[in-house]
Amino acid sequence: AVPPVVEKPLRAVQTSLLITAIRRRGKTTVPSPQTTRGALLDALLVGEPQHFCERWERGLEQWSEDSPDAYTVNVFPSHEGGFVRLDRDLEDDLGGHEKALTHHFRGENLLVTRLRVKLGFVDCEQEGAAGYASLCGPNVQSGDDEDVAQWDDFMAGPMFNNDEGNAFSLMWLAGKRGNSRILIDAVTAETFYEVDALVHHESVTSGVGKVDILVNGLLVARDMEFFYRPLSSLHLYNYSTSTSKIGEIEVWYEKAAPNQ
Repeated sequence: AVPPVVEKPLRAVQTSLLITAIRRRGKTTVPSPQTTRGALLDALLVGEPQHFCERWERGLEQWSEDSPDAYTVNVFPSHEGGFVRLDRDLEDDLGGHEKALTHHFRGENLLVTRLRVKLGFVDCEQEGAAGYASLCGPNVQSGDDEDVAQWDDFMAGPMFNNDEGNAFSLMWLAGKRGNSRILIDAVTAETFYEVDALVHHESVTSGVGKVDILVNGLLVARDMEFFYRPLSSLHLYNYSTSTSKIGEIEVWYEKAAPNQ
């Protein structure tokens, strides 16, 4: 008989407790007392930092394998180096952007604020590309049309590229509205590079921000335009027949206000 006596008062004060928490957090918009519990919880989460981390200690628990016929995926925990190895085995007709692994972020209207990832490549064919770690919005998908497969809801991310048979470079690859840039002009195989991208959202009404990028702790790009979409997923893959290694990954993000 005790639980009903306790639960009823808790339910009765739940709305006022959530509104008090929202006010104490300094939120710019405070819902009315008639707002549903779910909407109050959403308001409480606006602007609160959230964090995704992958150190490859639990295998592929946080990932889906999207193209098992095109990749061999092997996970090495920390005592073996702490990375996932992606071997792309097959060429096919989907434009090269078949994802090996995808992590899906839970929630709607999420703003990415930082991406930190360690990545390297083992081998890659000439004029090929490998080691993509791509931040994507909710509408990105695979397909044989490259505009559909990659660019429509792709924000940005690092990757290794070999253009016209020259030395491999580490690049920041942006979506079709953004600006791609070489971060390191010549990179070495079997070497991990740590890319740390910090995104600054300048306005609640604009889809354009700025990103500063560090490689191995050194600032290599400042105030690059960043066209952002609601963060939905992170994709790991190789474009060409190649082998890449993706080490520790961290993504920071937050729930945006409804008008953002």
